[in-house]
Amino acid sequence: ELLPGGDPNSPAVLDWRPMLIEILKDLHRRTDSAIIAARFHNTLVAMLAAIAGRVAESRIVLSGGCFQNKRLTEHALVRLRRAGFEVLIHRQVPPNDGGISLGQAAIAARQPGVYP
Repeated sequence: ELLPGGDPNSPAVLDWRPMLIEILKDLHRRTDSAIIAARFHNTLVAMLAAIAGRVAESRIVLSGGCFQNKRLTEHALVRLRRAGFEVLIHRQVPPNDGGISLGQAAIAARQPGVYP
């Protein structure tokens, strides 16, 4: 749940409590773990879409280790594209630490005096 802020330029605040409460209820009801996981991922995608909707950008980049998760990435892509965003994802470089390392090396290589 995205908590409303008084100032549109203020940082967005996500309230994780409703999701956690529902997970605990599902665990108490002995809901199948696959269903709990699907609901969790759907909630993350909804939160991502809510934050993207606050940003005055038409291009969204999905990066980081969590986007190694196929379900999360695919659902986020669909939801964000349907909302009109251009969504960029990793294709040749991993979204986790390997991609970060490559980016750091690329930046270092462009610094004067680092490499002759």
